[in-house]
Parts: sequence; structure tokens; C-alpha cells
Amino acid sequence: MLLPNGAESRALLIGTSTYETLPDVPEIRNNLWALKESLQRHTGLPAANCRSVLDPNDLVEVGREVEACTKAASDLLLIYFSGHGLVASDGLLHLALPQTSRQQRLLPWSSIPFKLLHHAIQLSRARTKVLILDCCFSGRATQLLGAEESNILGQITANGAFTLTSSPANEPSFAVDGFGYTAFTGSLLRLLENGSPRAGAMLTLGDLYLELLHHAQANHLPEPQKVGTHTAELLPLARNRRFVAGDEQAAADQIPAGEFHERLDRLKAGLIEIVERPNPRAVSQDPLLTATDIDHALFKTVRFTEGYDEDEVDAFLDKVALALAEPADGVQQMHSDHVKNAEFTITRLREGYDMTEVDAFLDRVILEFERRQAFGE
Repeated sequence: MLLPNGAESRALLIGTSTYETLPDVPEIRNNLWALKESLQRHTGLPAANCRSVLDPNDLVEVGREVEACTKAASDLLLIYFSGHGLVASDGLLHLALPQTSRQQRLLPWSSIPFKLLHHAIQLSRARTKVLILDCCFSGRATQLLGAEESNILGQITANGAFTLTSSPANEPSFAVDGFGYTAFTGSLLRLLENGSPRAGAMLTLGDLYLELLHHAQANHLPEPQKVGTHTAELLPLARNRRFVAGDEQAAADQIPAGEFHERLDRLKAGLIEIVERPNPRAVSQDPLLTATDIDHALFKTVRFTEGYDEDEVDAFLDKVALALAEPADGVQQMHSDHVKNAEFTITRLREGYDMTEVDAFLDRVILEFERRQAFGE
């Protein structure tokens, strides 16, 4: 797998840290500085192709930046937003700007409507489109995409789009991590910098989601959400700094612990003192799923839109339950890669299981197999 072509890729990082009527979130300023530096280092984006917009004046300024990036990108298009997320009276998500009003009637006129941003991204000719939202109620975005009509889901499938959010539809997410970032973006930064012991040579979009989900569960944080196709999840975003082909490669890949933050300090010219990266997180020994959970799993059925073949999903989960219930026989026959590579027939005219619900459940199964493998169970 190859990293995105930097010359043909664009990233736009939007952050709102100060507000007229909403609480300020100063950590967002650091989110933008650090993520821009990290994408340049690990994804290979040139500085000129990775733009950041802090505290934009209005929706027009945001629109100009989004339009420029979506037109210029032909390989990877990555758009990131960090700020308050607000839900309008119609239940739709809006991304807050400095002048965003708390009044429901003014909210759509003073913020970034998520549907508007998503539509602009979908119009891009970029081969891969990634949207990352670090805001309260950001799961409304995946909830919206998962519940849209089949023509929207078809666009996502065809265009290789992937949306990653910091929290479910009904939860806030603005905890801070103690290192100057919001909790979600701080976890993402450390993952890009430190890598994952469970991923391959490249960190794919799917790897990033699973690691962020695992971290959130282990630390009792809001669980990130995602929507996208298996094809999009396999696309690499960065080199995995924890992957080694041998001991000699480990030494070659190791970077001094403070180098990343020292570079940020120089870049930010004293905005904040960045400490060295924290120790890797511990993996919980408590089971995330049991065979009983598998047996009791229920999924919404859909018709006249894309779903997974019910019999195939049920048969696969029977194998998963056996592997979890009888480790002496089952675990040797199944591990996380089997779940990651699972494929099911797509149904349209007949009933099938909701794809988003099945994929989310399988993500939890993957984490449980990885937990067992980590502890040799």
C-alpha cells in the first residue's frame, strides 16, 4: 500500500477556539498546529497543500477554503473540524464559528451546516475523501449518513469517502487530555506519532478508527463513530511507526522522544509548552465481548437499500461465538484479521441487515480478538 500522493492531495484543518456566546476551547488552537505538523511528517503532505484556518470570520471564508481544497485535490482530500457542535431544532448538526448564536432561529445562519460541508466534499474529484469531526454531537454526522437514502450511501461507496467523528450522536466530547489538546485529537496525534502494535506497515483509516475506539473504551471517553466502506477503511493515511520487520529496523525507525514536541514549540513560537509524549496506554484485561453477547446480537433490517445478507452474517457470528466460547478450539481458527476481511453479499430488493450496525458490531469483535491476542488468551 502506498501513501497518498502529496502533490495531488489537500488537507484543510478548521478550528474555532474563541466564541462570542459559547465557551472558549483554547486547546483547539493546539489541535490545528499539531495536526498540521503531523500530517506533513507522517502523511507526506507538503506544507503548501495542508492549510489551517483558525477562528474563521464567517461562513464565506470557510466556503472559499473548502472550495479551493475540493477543487485542487485529485488523490486525498482531508477536511478536519474542531470546535463546538450544535444541534438545530430539525435535529441536524451545525459546526460552530466564533459568531455562532445560541438562538435556534439564528443557528443555521451563523454556523457551518454539516450537510453543506458534506455536499461540497462529495463534489470533489479526489479519489479518497476523509472528513474528521472533533466536536460535541459529531456522531450526528454518521447518523445522518447512515440513515440517508441509498443514493447517498451509493455516493459514499463509489467515491471512497470516510467520515470519522469524536463522539456518538447524543454525547459531548470536549474533554481535554492534559497535554494541551482535546481528548480525541490528542489520541489521534499520539497514534500518528507512536504508531500501533496491532497494525501493519501502514496505518489505514480503519486502523485509526479501531485504535481510537479502543483508547476511548479503555479510558471511559465518548466512543468515536465512523461511516465508510471497507475499501475506504483499507486506505493508508500514515506510516506505522510501531511496525518493524526486524530488530535492526526498530532502531532505524525510532525518533527521540521529545523531537516532535520540540518542533511544535519552535513552530508555535511559545504559544504553549508541549510536554513529551505520554507512555503507551494499557490494554484492558476485561472482556469487551463474550459469546453470549454474540448470540444476543440484534440488527435492524433494511429493504430497498443496501444491506448485508442475513444468513451469511448469522453464520459468521456463529463461528465468532464458538471462537470466544471455546478458546482451546476456536481461537486458533479465528483472529482479528478474519473479522477485518469478512465479506457479505449485498442485498437490495430483499431484506438484509443494516450495514452500519453490523460493521460497528464487528469493530467490537475485532477489538476483543486483539485484546485476547495481547494477553495470550
